[in-house]
Amino acid sequence: MKNKIYNYFIYIFLINIFVILSALFIEYILKVKPCALCIYERYPYYLILLFTILFFFKTNWKNQLMILIIITSIVSFFLAGYHVGIEYGLINELSSCKTEVSKNISKDILLKELQSKLAPSCKEVAFKLFGLSLASINMIMSLILTILYYKIFLWTKRTNR
Repeated sequence: MKNKIYNYFIYIFLINIFVILSALFIEYILKVKPCALCIYERYPYYLILLFTILFFFKTNWKNQLMILIIITSIVSFFLAGYHVGIEYGLINELSSCKTEVSKNISKDILLKELQSKLAPSCKEVAFKLFGLSLASINMIMSLILTILYYKIFLWTKRTNR
C-alpha cells in the first residue's frame, strides 16, 4: 500500500510537470505571449509540485499535503474560471489585464510601449486547442484533477497508511 501512495504522488508530480512544460512550450517554442492571468494560472501548479516534493521528505504529512493539493487545485479551478469569464465577456478584466492605450499618447511613448511587448489582454484568446482556449482547458483540467486528488485523499484516509 505504501508503494501505491508513492506512485500517486509521482503521478501528481508528473501531471503538474506536464502542464507547466506545456505552458512553457506554447509560450517559448510556439511564441504565444501569455496574458497576466495565464501567468497567474501557473502558480497553483508550481505550488502542487512543491507539495509533492515535500511528500518525499515528509511522508508522514501525506494527508495534510493532499488537503493542500486539493485546496490549491480548487483555487486553480476558480482562477481559470475567472479567466474564462473574462474571455466570454461575463466578467470585467483586472487592470493588470488591460492593454488599452490612451488616445492622447505621443508616437514616441506609443512606440516604446509597443517595443516593451505589452502582455496581451486577458480577453484575447491567442491559442486554442480542440476549439477551446487554454483557460478553458485549464478550468476543465483543474476540475478533473481536484476530483482525482480528492479520491486519492479518501483512499489514503481509508487505508490509513
